[in-house]
Amino acid sequence: MPIPSWPASLPQRPLADGFSETPPNLLVRSATDIGPAKARRRATVGVTRLKAAFRLSPSQLATFRTFFTSDLQGGALSFSWTHPVSGAVGAFRIVPPPSIEPIPVGIAWRVSLDLELLP
Repeated sequence: MPIPSWPASLPQRPLADGFSETPPNLLVRSATDIGPAKARRRATVGVTRLKAAFRLSPSQLATFRTFFTSDLQGGALSFSWTHPVSGAVGAFRIVPPPSIEPIPVGIAWRVSLDLELLP
């Protein structure tokens, strides 16, 4: 079964305000009796964490809600999306559920997502 794709009717790039990316932590650090801590690699791949926010119209918000609750089964499934910085297509997962809040100016909504880029 193919994974769902980010809907084409939604913005393809997040807002610059609120975007961040944290690479995976692949190290184990061990304290020593004397001197600096030892560090070694514990894995070769890991999950990259991203924070992204989108400005959505009311109709786009309805599309997003359907995508999240039905296509992604409330966040249980991953989806295909183009990474906003690298341009590479990857598998992403929304963890935890999104935050949805009104934007005071105009009729719009800000949807904030915590994402995992899966290896």
